[in-house]
Amino acid sequence: MGDYKMDNKQICQALILGIKDYFEKNSVKNAVIGLSGGVDSAVCCCLIAKAIGSENVMAILMPEEGLTSDANVNDAKELADKLKIDYKILPINNAIDFFTDMNQRLSLMDSTHAIANAKARIRMTILYYFANLLRSLVIGTSDKSEIALGYTTKYGDNASDLLVIGDLWKTDVIKLGRFLSVPERILKKMPSADLILNVSAEEDLGAKYDLLDKILRMYIEEDVSIEEIIRKGYDKKIVENVVQRIVANEHKRRSPIIVRVSNRSFHNIEWRMPITNKFISKDF
Repeated sequence: MGDYKMDNKQICQALILGIKDYFEKNSVKNAVIGLSGGVDSAVCCCLIAKAIGSENVMAILMPEEGLTSDANVNDAKELADKLKIDYKILPINNAIDFFTDMNQRLSLMDSTHAIANAKARIRMTILYYFANLLRSLVIGTSDKSEIALGYTTKYGDNASDLLVIGDLWKTDVIKLGRFLSVPERILKKMPSADLILNVSAEEDLGAKYDLLDKILRMYIEEDVSIEEIIRKGYDKKIVENVVQRIVANEHKRRSPIIVRVSNRSFHNIEWRMPITNKFISKDF
């Protein structure tokens, strides 16, 4: 399990403790999560239900009719039922139509990736709408592999209040899912962002996650150089593509950059205040 020095049971306990701690320190009881039928959201759903109670979790299924498979919808519903989690099914086609109609009306160029990113942001808008209604935190479902490779949409699926599996590689998420008794068909499902028809994550990334995670783990956690990784027998093109993706997507892992003109800005280094706290300043 990477550099965690823990087995699945210990990782599960650590994640549940972290989730409980975050909710308690923010004085929030409820969570909203997008449930897709894939392994990442399934594992996150299991962990959240164990940490704060199934009765405090709302799952939102947001299929795109004509693209999202019935199998994904059924798997998501079955998992929610198994965990005794309330869920809503909200197809996003009407919202997507707004962008496609706008393209035609304004004679804009067609862009598969622009529409794909819009879909991810539509889904996150829906999650935050329910979070506002229910005074809940939005649970992010991106894993460490996706974050490293930038295989997320900025202000879309990478926007959340708490990233539950953000420090677990994809292959380790699958192992944890098996420990949590996530249905095997979900664990064996080909990873996909479900944004573009007939495009899987591994096809888009150029390699299987088994291989990608080995390269990512060496480069990020073990500080092994590109040259050393290649000398170990890994394909030069794949290694260089992985590192190029890491570098090119740094902006997705940071808060918006502030252009400084004052002596103290809200830059992470200059303004050091805890994100989560229960203290009350005497100045309030």
